[in-house]
Amino acid sequence: MKVLNIIDSLGLGGAQTVVKGIFEGQQRNKNIFLYALRKNEIITEINHENVFGYKSASKYSVFPLFELKKIIEKEKIDFIHCHLFRSQVFGWLLKKLFFPNIKLIFHEHGKIFKNQFFYNNFIRISKNKTNLFIAVSNSTKKELIENGKITEDNVKVLYNFVDLDKFNRKNITWNIHEEKTNLGLKNTDFVVGFAARLVERKGWEDFILASNKLIKKNKNFKFVIVGDGKDKEKMLSKINEFNLSNNIIYLGYSSKMVWFYSLLDCFVIPSQWEPMGLTEIEAQAMNIPVIATNVPALNEIIQDSENGLLFKAKDAMDLSRKIELIYKNKKLREKIIKNGLNNVKKYDLTNYKIELNKLYKDLK
Repeated sequence: MKVLNIIDSLGLGGAQTVVKGIFEGQQRNKNIFLYALRKNEIITEINHENVFGYKSASKYSVFPLFELKKIIEKEKIDFIHCHLFRSQVFGWLLKKLFFPNIKLIFHEHGKIFKNQFFYNNFIRISKNKTNLFIAVSNSTKKELIENGKITEDNVKVLYNFVDLDKFNRKNITWNIHEEKTNLGLKNTDFVVGFAARLVERKGWEDFILASNKLIKKNKNFKFVIVGDGKDKEKMLSKINEFNLSNNIIYLGYSSKMVWFYSLLDCFVIPSQWEPMGLTEIEAQAMNIPVIATNVPALNEIIQDSENGLLFKAKDAMDLSRKIELIYKNKKLREKIIKNGLNNVKKYDLTNYKIELNKLYKDLK
């Protein structure tokens, strides 16, 4: 059983992180292949011998189609597993033009049917040649069924995963106190973290507004932001506007997520919508209480007051109240940490690989 994964690029993103985990978790598996349709300046490094890609950064080149055709013929590929929209187009063309009997899988990692005219029409055209849709949450599955008119039997939910060996506080080798001191953090500080692309929908502005409210009440609150994106300068301007540069530490993009989580007492996901991220389960695995917006997918993972706290999206006041609650209520904080650790066991990388291979076998 040979599987060719196709992805738009190996740039920085959730889909790329998932693919990285799949391949690096199966380094001895010579029957899985990955092809990136274009190159990026900043890439997600994947340690596996069967990772290939087109050398151009062009979004519109059709030449990868012919390279993919050669790989499929040479390796006798059984499945094409497509991640992100552009790869789905290429996968569909490969099946339509050259390989009518190959099994085609579309893996939906993001928000779908949201102001995406081309995607909406493409799904309706391509669904008859697609053998399986993988949805990263029940909310994504619901969208595919209701808006894409995909039959329920043709959509399977496979939640994202976390590597419980990597994201494990017991395996930390550095001195957390020293790391905090190097950043100007004190032992008495209550450190709240945010990690995401700096775009509006990720809720960075609500995070800063909530920070401003809390700092006015208690100087022990400190906030750490990791991420990059088109709103970076806008965010920095907002921090300066509120004179928060001594209370909010901006670290830019970081690949050292375990190190980042180790600094925190609380982690916030203020997304306006989220198909199903990775950070909520990574943080839970690192013994950190999670506060997230009460939106579809996130509220499938976080049960309010049980393994996390939920707040109303775009409501900085509600967010500030929930952070203050975690800070003041030690008993609740400990309960959420314990239940979070139990919850995250369901999303172990080992279980994910088993479920993924089962989906392949059921299709064959």
